[in-house]
Amino acid sequence: MPTQMCFLGECVVSKCKAFTLIELLVVIAVIAILMAILMPALKIAREQARGVTCMANQKSLAHAYIMYADENDGEMVGGMASHTKTDGIPAWVMPPLDYSGTTIVGMSSGDVTIQQRYNGLREGALYPYLKDVKVYHCSGDNRKSLGTPLGNTPAYQIYRSYSLPDYLKAVEKKDPKKLFTFKDPANKMLFVEEIYDGASGNYNHGGWSYAPFTGAMWDPLGVFHSDACTFSFMDGHAERKKWDDKRTITYCMSRAEAAAKGYGKNVAFNPPNVDTDWLDLHYPGKTNIAQ
Repeated sequence: MPTQMCFLGECVVSKCKAFTLIELLVVIAVIAILMAILMPALKIAREQARGVTCMANQKSLAHAYIMYADENDGEMVGGMASHTKTDGIPAWVMPPLDYSGTTIVGMSSGDVTIQQRYNGLREGALYPYLKDVKVYHCSGDNRKSLGTPLGNTPAYQIYRSYSLPDYLKAVEKKDPKKLFTFKDPANKMLFVEEIYDGASGNYNHGGWSYAPFTGAMWDPLGVFHSDACTFSFMDGHAERKKWDDKRTITYCMSRAEAAAKGYGKNVAFNPPNVDTDWLDLHYPGKTNIAQ
């Protein structure tokens, strides 16, 4: 619609030109193309940031584990979650707990709050070397908000993302007790990312179970980083391991689907899986537990 503007007695008629439908569609199409280009890049950047944070967590946990051994004549900390010591050996973390005065009240089943989960981490033997509950959680692990395939109530909203291998539980007579007796520490794993589903209670009470040199897997790993997992090692460093065999990813994401395809729990992969070769090489023992 024409408009009239007057300045110093002179009037000028101007026309306001609106966008046509075609022009609007072109603009929308350009925005859509830009979004399609940028979104994958943003997703990759976010994933890289999560991976960096997780690697830092793994290094912190490994250093805490090593410092504990340094201050305790090389003794290893208990590798399973427990509210009490086993033969005088404290657990690296405790299960969710509350307090009654100065007494610890264990809460190993049923719904628990995030604060009660934090309490268990703070009472663990490694916490004095970390002083931050965030170190125990990978930002790519969404169980704390979404739960697990077994449920989404607070009992299944698992917070801790890391565990020690079964071989490092350090509480039975045959278990290795001294950290610095292990050979080739740069290649022997300490902490792994785990994906416990809440089947045995509201926390992972054990370690990560794996049977080396069997060509099979037992417990799944937490694949929180684009088909990869992070590990920390006895020399204090951490690595991100990208899995080479898609069956590893399937197994870790769904053991039921893996079983339906013929490579379920404790069933050897056929043909062999190169990822189990890597795990065999880096597992701290030649058997699942000390024998």
